[in-house]
Amino acid sequence: MNFCIFEVKGETNENVQKESEIQIDKDYMREVIEEITFSPHPINSKEIDQVKKCIVSEFNKIGYDNIEYQKFEYNDEKNENAIRHSSQIDIFLAPTSEDNTSDGAGENVIIKKDSNQNTQKKLIISAHYDSSPTSLGANDNGSGVAIVLEIAQILKNIDMPYNIEFIMFSGEEKYMLGSRWYAGQLSEDEKDNIIGVINVDTVAEKSDLGYWIMVNGDKRNSDIDYESDDAMQKLAELNGNALSKLFQVNDRFSVVMAMNSDHYPFSLLDIPSVTIVQNLEEELLV
Repeated sequence: MNFCIFEVKGETNENVQKESEIQIDKDYMREVIEEITFSPHPINSKEIDQVKKCIVSEFNKIGYDNIEYQKFEYNDEKNENAIRHSSQIDIFLAPTSEDNTSDGAGENVIIKKDSNQNTQKKLIISAHYDSSPTSLGANDNGSGVAIVLEIAQILKNIDMPYNIEFIMFSGEEKYMLGSRWYAGQLSEDEKDNIIGVINVDTVAEKSDLGYWIMVNGDKRNSDIDYESDDAMQKLAELNGNALSKLFQVNDRFSVVMAMNSDHYPFSLLDIPSVTIVQNLEEELLV
């Protein structure tokens, strides 16, 4: 089980090398972070609506106009119950109560880049755009939003062998509400057509400790014949090594088993999924 981030085609090796040289616009990413961190912007706040408008405006400037909005409501009591039963898929992926009593609402933003090839397969590249109630959210997760926007800019004119969805999730700070809702709405065909999820979360801290590739941290996969926690960790190691080459860094991405980011709901559905996150606590590496 494996997937590639993107494929560059050319008539000669020289063309391939030339086309694969990518310039990263650090100034643009800094500008994005500064633009969306004017105030704390937790889910269900006026401020998060302003952040959402800023993000959509940036995608529009790049040239993306196929944008969908996925609204959802949540119930705090139901959410707390779901957290206690995080390995029970039906409970965990349903953040609203049975009587639809709502304590708040969020909205995922889905930006679509369709392949010129006739395919239903898609890769999801995501970040959450909400902050905690007491943080401006520059690192967590303005940095992830900025990187996804930069990736969208780089890939804009590259034809891919599959579709791409750039997803800005809301409510990650309330235990991944947005990604849980998105994953819970997927049909069986839609699940089968997702080749993988690459999530970016908290990557702008000044640190010499490197980066993690975060994968599913529970033992549920050990009961599945074709997949195990060991296999998921091996997948993360392979992708981490590939990312090291992509970003031209000497240190390999380390692997940590954890459930606390937006890759986790997809992992519960057996969809290959990883989070790229900064290593701030070296002793937690596995």
